[in-house]
Amino acid sequence: MATPRTTYLELAKIAKQRGTLNKTLLNVYLTNMIRTYRKEQAAAATATRDERFKNYY
Repeated sequence: MATPRTTYLELAKIAKQRGTLNKTLLNVYLTNMIRTYRKEQAAAATATRDERFKNYY
């Protein structure tokens, strides 16, 4: 199972509170969050496509 997008946001908040959030770490969190979002969108599109094809046969 994939990591929820909100997890990366929480990790960034924790790092900010500790004072360890730098530009590189922020970029890593944002990249992972975007990657997870794209995977969610792809899964939803695949499910929709499969459902449409199922209706044709």
